[in-house]
Amino acid sequence: MAADNRNVTGTLKALVGALALAGFLCQAAAAQDIPAGHPPHDEAAEKPDTKREGPSASPQAGGGFAQHLPTDSVTRHTVTLDGKPFAYKATAGTLPLFGPKGEVAAKMFYVAYQAGDAPARPITFVFNGGPGAASAFLHIAALGPRVIPFAENGAAPLRPVRFVDNPATWLAFTDLVFIDPIGTGYSRATGGGDDKEAAFWGDEKDANSVAAFIRLWLGHSERSLGPVYLAGESYGGLRAAILAEKLLDDGLDVRGAVLISPALDFPLLRGNRFNVLPLTFDLPSLAVAAAELKDGAKAPVEDIARETEAFAETDYLVHVARGRAPNEAVAARVAKLTGLSPEIVARNQGRAPDHVFFDEYERATNRRLSRYDAAVSAPLPMPARYDGFDVILDGASSVLAPAAATYIARDLGFRTDLDYRLLNGTANRRWAGDKKRAHETSGPELIERARTQNPALKVFIAHGYTDLVTPYALSKYLIGQLRPIDGAAPVELHVYRGGHMMYFRPPSRDALTRDVRRMYEAAPQR
Repeated sequence: MAADNRNVTGTLKALVGALALAGFLCQAAAAQDIPAGHPPHDEAAEKPDTKREGPSASPQAGGGFAQHLPTDSVTRHTVTLDGKPFAYKATAGTLPLFGPKGEVAAKMFYVAYQAGDAPARPITFVFNGGPGAASAFLHIAALGPRVIPFAENGAAPLRPVRFVDNPATWLAFTDLVFIDPIGTGYSRATGGGDDKEAAFWGDEKDANSVAAFIRLWLGHSERSLGPVYLAGESYGGLRAAILAEKLLDDGLDVRGAVLISPALDFPLLRGNRFNVLPLTFDLPSLAVAAAELKDGAKAPVEDIARETEAFAETDYLVHVARGRAPNEAVAARVAKLTGLSPEIVARNQGRAPDHVFFDEYERATNRRLSRYDAAVSAPLPMPARYDGFDVILDGASSVLAPAAATYIARDLGFRTDLDYRLLNGTANRRWAGDKKRAHETSGPELIERARTQNPALKVFIAHGYTDLVTPYALSKYLIGQLRPIDGAAPVELHVYRGGHMMYFRPPSRDALTRDVRRMYEAAPQR
């Protein structure tokens, strides 16, 4: 299987509703509601070429938070792409969502970037996951025209925090609208409060509200007949699957969906004592992480992944499926691939659960590995004790919330007294309490239905090799189980160096953009 470009023909068989992103779900509560502020800023850094057009006449809804939401702000900017200035318009604002009696029930915040006034240009609606996450991860660390730089291995944002032109911005080939679902970013229910916002929390309620926003934005922009794409990360991958079908039902021209580190089947993602398949999904990511921890950038991750996948899908799968019987040959192979001692692997009956890998690394080094990128660790006090800290998620979250608030106010001219909610733990916990969703919905069924409606629909799945939150091998397995649809476009699976937010690593962000751009350019013109 090719390392950074894997094309798999299939039709996605069971998508949506599951609970989403297990790790993000667990970690979100630990890093919620980071207050907005102003991070250290390098004043000498290049500033964007910005021209303020002034606010639009957008009326605001009444209610407890209304006085904190300004009118929409429209500004003009340029970004350097391929050594040339690229002009675009940015709009930071809100759109109303209406309740059953026609009243304004909420205001959904967004940032839109448009290059020129070409109605035929693709428009991509972008969101993160959680549930309960704002779009700042993809907005100012991956796809937007201005981003904050990260360390080469993606471990943390560089300090002092500053914004630079993003040569990998998707704005080069599609207009972008970054959406913050209700309860995240600056999006709020009218009157405020968790009870009001809970009306928008849940798979269907969330998707209905985001679909309503998309229809309204397209209508206001007179682009309802243009090509539409969806891009979502983590739970946002599931949201994109629901939305694809809903928007096609509405008659919109949905051309494609980009799912970044998606959780496509919650039961298979989490597993339990008697569901052994997750052991086989984790093993390739653990082997690549072990190699990177040992050899760094020199590790031949593609070869290691390919070798481990073949073993995990055959001998290892048969071994764990037979039960907890000893097998010296399997145990020796697992030890070699993961770097765990043969004694530890034998003690676990030839298996390599991810928690054993993490615990043994911490015991030996007094450093904690990140579940979001198992090739990255952080030192701990000695002796270490569990405190829920994740170097990737918490390191990024502590910067992205104040950075987003600063950028939106200073560069985009949208100023408010509200906190920018990067991760809303309350929304996450309320969502997780939906037992019907957790137990009765699973897999990419909705994308299969969407691709039945539009066989030309492009589906692009991106993962990081060392992600233990949503391992790439799970998506590979699910794609392989799909029933074919005659004439349907192939599903693409791409795997990059890095973890859940593989775009934190600049080379992987560049590669992701190149691959996605090829998908857009290959889309049939109508």
